[in-house]
Amino acid sequence: MKLKITLFLLIFVACIATNAQDKKALNFFEKGEEAFLKRDNATARDFFLRAIERYPDYVLAYYKLGQIAYSSRDLGNAKTYFEKLLALEPENKSYVLAYTFLGSEALKVNQYEKAKEYLTVALEKTREGTPAYMQLEKQILNCTYALEILEKPLVIEASRMPAVLNFKDMQYFPVFTADGAAIYYTARTKDADEDIYISYKKEGVWSKPEGISDMINTDFNEGTCTISADGKTMVFTSCDGRESLGSCDLFITRLGENGWSVPQNMGPNVNSPFWDSQASLSSDGKVIVFSSDRYGGVGEKDLYVSTLGEMNEWGKARNLGKVVNTPKDEISPFLHANGKSLFFASQGHSGLGGFDLFLSNKIENTMTEPLNLGYPINDGSDQFALVISADGKQAFYTKEEGEKVNMFQFDLPKELKEKFDPTFYLKGHVFDSESGDVLGASIKLINLNTKEVVSSFVADAKTGEYLAVLPFSGNYGLYVEHPSYFFKSLSFSFNSEAKKNNKELEIGLDKIDKEKIEVLSNIYFDEAKWDLKPESLVELSKLSELIWKNPSLKVEISGHTDDVGTAESNQELSQKRAQAVVDYLISEGLSKDNVTAKGYGESKPRASNKDEAGRSQNRRIELRFY
Repeated sequence: MKLKITLFLLIFVACIATNAQDKKALNFFEKGEEAFLKRDNATARDFFLRAIERYPDYVLAYYKLGQIAYSSRDLGNAKTYFEKLLALEPENKSYVLAYTFLGSEALKVNQYEKAKEYLTVALEKTREGTPAYMQLEKQILNCTYALEILEKPLVIEASRMPAVLNFKDMQYFPVFTADGAAIYYTARTKDADEDIYISYKKEGVWSKPEGISDMINTDFNEGTCTISADGKTMVFTSCDGRESLGSCDLFITRLGENGWSVPQNMGPNVNSPFWDSQASLSSDGKVIVFSSDRYGGVGEKDLYVSTLGEMNEWGKARNLGKVVNTPKDEISPFLHANGKSLFFASQGHSGLGGFDLFLSNKIENTMTEPLNLGYPINDGSDQFALVISADGKQAFYTKEEGEKVNMFQFDLPKELKEKFDPTFYLKGHVFDSESGDVLGASIKLINLNTKEVVSSFVADAKTGEYLAVLPFSGNYGLYVEHPSYFFKSLSFSFNSEAKKNNKELEIGLDKIDKEKIEVLSNIYFDEAKWDLKPESLVELSKLSELIWKNPSLKVEISGHTDDVGTAESNQELSQKRAQAVVDYLISEGLSKDNVTAKGYGESKPRASNKDEAGRSQNRRIELRFY
């Protein structure tokens, strides 16, 4: 009511002043006001322009022209008219729309001091508790926050990714395998649909991108893809041309011996009747984070998470909650290879204006307060998607350049590297140790300290290649299985601080034949003792399963030692250790007639006993079918 009275008085005073100056100007204004009330903006604009032509200082005419330009999204003219208005009456603080608009525009172009000045005036004239008041409060907070951030800008030198990758009018949302050797992304020309492309890096050079697969790419749009660390599982968004539950759904496909499988809708536990898009897979392909505008969220678009269960079914998607989600939009999540660090874009958290990029880390079952990634990664314009390499060294993003959209990269500054944990990878090949033929084996990576499965994956049936993430320093076990072959158990230690962080293991498997001998690498005893240590249980379970699968063959479990101590004591120790393994197998239900223990002491060394490296190879348990 106060605002209406104020505007009435302004009009009354303006009319008196205008009458003294030019009655025609007043007449034009009144006709413009009449058309404006009828929502005939074109006619109203014409009369208001005539009014200021007759009387260039006609304040209310500029205000009305600014309103019309603003409602028509003619932002350039809106800015011109509102700035003229405030120049004519700098002491008049009642033009709330003008101050709000000019403050918002200044915020977009990083003029935070000016934006804060305009917006503070608008806040003083806005009723407390209204949505407009709360929006102004947030914008002012963004200005204050931005001014603090600008005092400590990050040093970043971004460069456009090679032209061979930026080969269409638009390319965006890049993702990589854990070793950075393959990139998958969405690209299209202006008049064509979106498709997913793949390129490989060989000796530092990216290959010419190719369509991912005719099984995936169609005449409709396929976009915002995400992959597991080994590139074997992909999720992408499709909005047309496939059977869906809503406007856009998430689809999953897996790479097998015959190529990519037919994409499957991820189902009602993940998708909804609304917009579901922009997914990010965990490195092992068992957790997915995505954005959705479904009912029941915290805001407009929220981030959700779903986990793959033991029965290979995706669990009911769960909202990530109010620490991450706000009443505004949260979009374009990227779950780092470490499985704990979530990068995403938000309109709702304090930032520099528009969509800013944030980082939140998962600690136990709680997400940390999102961290703004700072300037110049964020500025007053919109930032959407950021991808960080597994080792935390490089960042990748997309940027509009006129009518083009290109992919860029930069080295991550130290200040951000310290905010999350990098991760590394294990890779190699699986093959027949005798013929050298590649094998598509099943592999499990085990944390030997906790006995937990870190990840499960397969070696490619065509190449024998495998790739997995090593998310932390520690002791790992690797269990490799293939029908008709001895399972292979390996153990290794990984230190992320070592000079060479990533690990490569070539794995040869032996066919299950009589008299073949296999070393059981992950069976442990304390020095000079024969009690099985808890770390051995995973290996023993695998051994029991292997023997069950080959009931026609008898098994010898043999113990071996180094040459430290007397031959007699070593013979006794090796026999007791072999017997401990046999006793465990019998306790698991295996027939004692089919499993025997044999101690060989120090009589069959595999390496020299002159150093600890050789002695450690000689202390072992072996398996032999006969």
